[in-house]
Parts: sequence; C-alpha cells; structure tokens
Amino acid sequence: MKIVNRTLALIFSLVIALSMFNSASAATIINRGDYSFAANGDGTYMLYKYNGSEKNLVLPDSVVGLPVVGIYENCFKDSDIESVSIPSTYASIGKSAFYNCAALQSITIPDSITSIGEMAFVNCTALSTFEFAGTPAISSIPYAAFKGCTSLTSFTIPESVTSIGSYAFSGSTIASITIADSVTSIDSYAFYGCTALSGVALPSNLTAVSDYTFRNCSVLKTVEFPAGLISIGNRAFSDCPLLRNVELPIKLESIGKYAFYNAASLGELFVPDSVTSIGTEAFSPMSYSNEVTVSYFENSYAETYCYENYVKKTTAYEKLMGDTDLNGVVDVNDVTYIQQYNVGIRSKLSCRAAVLSDTNYDGKVNIRDATLIQMYIALIITSFA
Repeated sequence: MKIVNRTLALIFSLVIALSMFNSASAATIINRGDYSFAANGDGTYMLYKYNGSEKNLVLPDSVVGLPVVGIYENCFKDSDIESVSIPSTYASIGKSAFYNCAALQSITIPDSITSIGEMAFVNCTALSTFEFAGTPAISSIPYAAFKGCTSLTSFTIPESVTSIGSYAFSGSTIASITIADSVTSIDSYAFYGCTALSGVALPSNLTAVSDYTFRNCSVLKTVEFPAGLISIGNRAFSDCPLLRNVELPIKLESIGKYAFYNAASLGELFVPDSVTSIGTEAFSPMSYSNEVTVSYFENSYAETYCYENYVKKTTAYEKLMGDTDLNGVVDVNDVTYIQQYNVGIRSKLSCRAAVLSDTNYDGKVNIRDATLIQMYIALIITSFA
C-alpha cells in the first residue's frame, strides 16, 4: 500500500511540475500582429513565429518597447514569403529558420548578425540573391546552410568566416564562389553535387580538403590549391569528369581513397615526392585511360604506389634540383625563370617545376631560391641539401 501511495504521489508531483513548466513556457511567448515573440529573460525578445500572409517582410525591431535581437529556430519554416528585411538589432538567425521557404527570392544579412544556424536556408529553391551588408561578423557557414538552393548562382564567403560546414552548399546551383583566405576548414560534402560549379580557388590557409568535398561536381574544370595544403581526402574530387590541369601543392603528404576517381580529363597528374600516402584506387580509372598519365620523381613513394597498384600509364622524372625550366640542366635561365615568376611575368609554376625551384626546401619559390641557384652555377655551393 505504501508503494502505491508513493507512486501516486510521484505521479501527482510530476503532473504539477509539468503544469508549471507549460504555464511558464506559455508565459514566455507573446503574440503581436502577425508575429509571435519569445522572451529571452534579459529584457530582449526573439522573433518566434510568423503567422501572417504577407510575402515581403520588414521584420520588427522591438515588441512591447523591448528590442528583438534574433530569429528563433524554425521561425519561417515552410512559409511562402518572398523577401525579408532584417533589422540591425538582430544578432542571430536560428537553426532551420527559413527551412523550405521555396518562394524566398532575396535576403540581405546585416553586419549585426554574428551567427547563422544549421540548415537555415535548406531548400530555398527560389533564393537567387543572398548578400552580406557592411562588414560581416559571422564566423562560420554552418552545416547544410544553403543545401538545395537551386537558384543560387554565386556566393562570396566574407573575411570574418573561418569555417564552412558539411553539406553547406551541397546540391545548390552555385556556378562561382569566392572563399576568403580567413577560412581554415571546409568540412566533408560541403560542395557535394554542385553541378554548376566550374572553378574554385581554395583559401591560402586551408591545409586539408575533406572527404567528398567536391564529389560529383560534374562541370568542375579548375581547382587552385593553396601552397600549404597537406591532405586531400577520400573521394574529394571523384566523379568530376571535366577536371583538368591539376597542379598539386608541393607540401602535399596524402591523397585519399578514390580521390580522383572518374576524373578522366586530368591529363598528366604530377604527384610530388612529399606524398607518402595514397589511398586505394585514388586515380582509377586512370589506369585504363588513354589520356591520363600519373607522373612522379624517380624512387618516390608515388612510383612505388603506381607499380604496386598496376597503374599502366606513368612517367618518371629525374629530380634535378634547380632545373626550374625543366630542360634538364641547371643554368642562368632557371634563375631568370624564378625571377619572372616572382614579379608576375609568369603567373604560375607546374607542380614539378615548383618542387625543383624550391632549392631551400621551405615550401616557397622566391628570390632566395634563385640566389642559391646562382651560387650553385658559380660553384660556391655544390648541392642544395
């Protein structure tokens, strides 16, 4: 009997607690016109829910005399709004705030916004204009933020951003993207299935291309890698059939499984001898292509990999340090070549030429390397070790 009484008492206390919780929760939400607002408990409110029928909105900056400082998660989810003007009092846009707003065409983010939630604009299929006003303050493009935005054709990542989340632009129709050098990480699948993206310059501070980042970017033709890139992940560029003239960075250490699988337009892909790890079928079906050649320096890891994995079309080069112009000798022409590169007369070096030019082994090609070559030609030094 005592056990029954205790059980009933526990149930009764839980009912009271839940009743108090619901009452408290209800008290935090107020309705004014077409909007509901949620109190933050610090004298500010969040825009909680849109209940109206207007298509073009200028969001309220205050309610009951108190400031509105952000948009709550799911606030406009599945609504048919077409445009939104966000006040400068707002600091955040919540998770899934505009999820599946298929009629939303344009939005400008004020520089007061410091965070955008995950999946904030998923499947906004009419969104063609997305802009940051002033000096942006957001630090990341979060998970799936613009996934499935099939009218978004271009995007500029601002200097405040340091990371791009998984699936951030997956399935969108961006044809061009500018990524600020402040970005240090791009997570897996970030640009997966971006079938209109034709070229990308990766930020200078990026050290890794994550797994599947650019998989199935079917019209991707050019990629510019930063000099300090260390790794390329699994299937990072697989199923990119138009990708060509790829120059790997000279500090690269690893290439993941299937990294360039079905990238049949690559031509010659030179693998620097800094690479010490290559995953399964990283270059397949390049082994059977009449157009693609894997090349490397003699006695490098890449040579061993190609031999052990039956890569049929290969080229091995002698590693003659200082031979910047790749003519088989080290002379004054190589010095001139580096000087021209440093003043911009030559816009870029091939991966092989860059490796042979880096005579002080610091991962850069500059006037110091040219000076060493001059010293070598003058027999002041006998090697670049």
